[in-house]
Amino acid sequence: MARSIRLFVTRRWRIPKAMLALMVLEFPLTVAALALFGIADPNLYRTKLWQNGADQGFNSSPIMILYAFANYKPIAVPLVWSSFMTTWNVIISVLSMFILLVKSVMWVMHIFIPLVSLVVHGTLIALYAIAIRNQSAPDLLDPEHPAKGLPWYLSKGCSYATEANKGYCMQARASFGVTCVMLALWSIYFLLSLYSLIPTTAERTSREADIELRKLGAYTPDEPEMSREAQRDANRQLFLNLPKTPTTPWGRSADNPMTPRTVAFTQLNGGSNGNASGRAGLGADLGARAGPRGGLPFREQWNGA
Repeated sequence: MARSIRLFVTRRWRIPKAMLALMVLEFPLTVAALALFGIADPNLYRTKLWQNGADQGFNSSPIMILYAFANYKPIAVPLVWSSFMTTWNVIISVLSMFILLVKSVMWVMHIFIPLVSLVVHGTLIALYAIAIRNQSAPDLLDPEHPAKGLPWYLSKGCSYATEANKGYCMQARASFGVTCVMLALWSIYFLLSLYSLIPTTAERTSREADIELRKLGAYTPDEPEMSREAQRDANRQLFLNLPKTPTTPWGRSADNPMTPRTVAFTQLNGGSNGNASGRAGLGADLGARAGPRGGLPFREQWNGA
């Protein structure tokens, strides 16, 4: 029996109210992420915070990139200050809003099953984990001022920001915080989906009962190991070989296969119209439809007159 149900996963949620509460919480967080990442795109404050940290001696300077380009030297922009980080954040926020809308519709239609949720939120966990890595990547471009840990606005706060950059520093910190909260939300979704995939004892019992009923319905003494395709063909042949319901050619029931014309000829011939005699003489009655054989007493009487 264990072999028959090893791939059995449930289609129902263990705690549906928790799923509904998470989707309600997800909406404002997704809107906040979309707003913060959209405001930062394409480069509202990234380079300004980079330069602010360089002035304080916390990281490299964006001027090094200009010198490298001017001298035609290949150089890689630190990931935490790159446009890739900003673009990635915008893409995942838009994707999160799209998934939320589709997920809400599927939930209302009762087709958002735990297996689908596991795949979707597992993917979102990977995407947001990369986003956190991008926002917290080290800056080792300048050997004299390496930043091996978090960027300065996350590790040291906004007290080192200039007056013009304090608002931008708060936005950058809020973006990182929303990203972490979203990652935690996707992790809760993932764990709840995984928990709902494990069938309960009652569901296992019901599944085993269904399998037993199917085995009893498909059991054949001659071929107990018949494959599914062979069983389907056998059932089809069994259906085709079923005896036909006895009916007359004109659609009447077999209990009374007498037509008005047959009754008339039978009465004229002096026969009876009972059901028993009708069944016994069905061939004679059918033959009477083609016309009477021999003389008719009623017709002969009037012809003689």
